[in-house]
Amino acid sequence: MSGFWNVSMQSKKKIGLFSCVAFLIIVIYIFRLIPWRSYNHHGNVFEYDEYGDGDYDERARINHARKHVPKWNYTKENIGIFIRPRHDWMPTPKPTKFVPQIVVKKNEELSFSPSLPLPKIEENFYKFLEQKDVICKQDKRLGFQHDGGYNVCFSPPFGLKKPCLVYSFGIGNDWNFDDAVSKIYGCRDLAFDPSLKDLKNHNRSNLITFQKIGLGGRNGINSKGWKMKTLSQHLKDEGHTKSIIDYLKFDVEYTEWKILANILSDNSLDNVKQIGFEMHTPEFLAKFKNKNNPKHATVDDYLKMVKLLKGLEKKNFRKFNHRRNPFCEYHVTYAVKTYFSCYELHYVNMNFVTSNYTIVEN
Repeated sequence: MSGFWNVSMQSKKKIGLFSCVAFLIIVIYIFRLIPWRSYNHHGNVFEYDEYGDGDYDERARINHARKHVPKWNYTKENIGIFIRPRHDWMPTPKPTKFVPQIVVKKNEELSFSPSLPLPKIEENFYKFLEQKDVICKQDKRLGFQHDGGYNVCFSPPFGLKKPCLVYSFGIGNDWNFDDAVSKIYGCRDLAFDPSLKDLKNHNRSNLITFQKIGLGGRNGINSKGWKMKTLSQHLKDEGHTKSIIDYLKFDVEYTEWKILANILSDNSLDNVKQIGFEMHTPEFLAKFKNKNNPKHATVDDYLKMVKLLKGLEKKNFRKFNHRRNPFCEYHVTYAVKTYFSCYELHYVNMNFVTSNYTIVEN
């Protein structure tokens, strides 16, 4: 009788121990379901700051959840707290360390003293054009990969993210850039070109609108009978004086110098994040416009062009890319050298960049 009692006591102890362990497991599981802290502080439980830079991305958050929580746990639905816990009840994952994608360069200081001889001024001018102020590690060329395309910096905080807004002046029947920013990135593209004789104002697509108006240094009708507006007037007429312009592109065949002088004198560039334009020297006019009256740039011409380009730097724009136009090649007579009278220049507005987005080159 005592043996039977002893066996029963041992069984009871085992049963009691098993019950305690089971109860503890249930308590721990229930505590895991209680929202002691929210998934993130941003308000939207389906967003996740992938790089820890304040830019919350819903897709990155879902992808992260799929990697780090059970399969039954990453749907948006909440079907019972014991069967399918809600996403925002999960603890906040540690963000991937954000690595800046913009490198600030330290360039050689080039002299542009009026006392320098023309060959030296010319040499320094083209060195200046090919200096990159910043390296954009995510630099993409949109549109035609040669003449007609333009480079866009996609390194944070730049890029083209819907809803984005692009102003494009000077089409010349090449719509590749405009089609790319609208079809690939969903940007609204406002295109302008008064030189296209057979084209009228129209909507090329639901995102691209075309107007037969040019970009100029002042408002009015030019010598060719084209209607011209300044950038500030365009922005005012389109209702974009306070809107962010993600990309401003213009290719206006030597008129860019008057345009630069105008936009540097007002605040029309304040909300522009990136600029891409083609610049031309007087040799361009000699080769393509006034073949019977060739003109070589003088020291004064170079100094004026440098002053306007440095004006962009004073507005805190920094060059991240350049491209020579091979059709604009010319040779100088006083030396065995070849230059190019057309360059595409691409700038980012560093007023949109905080220090955590950049690396300073040693």
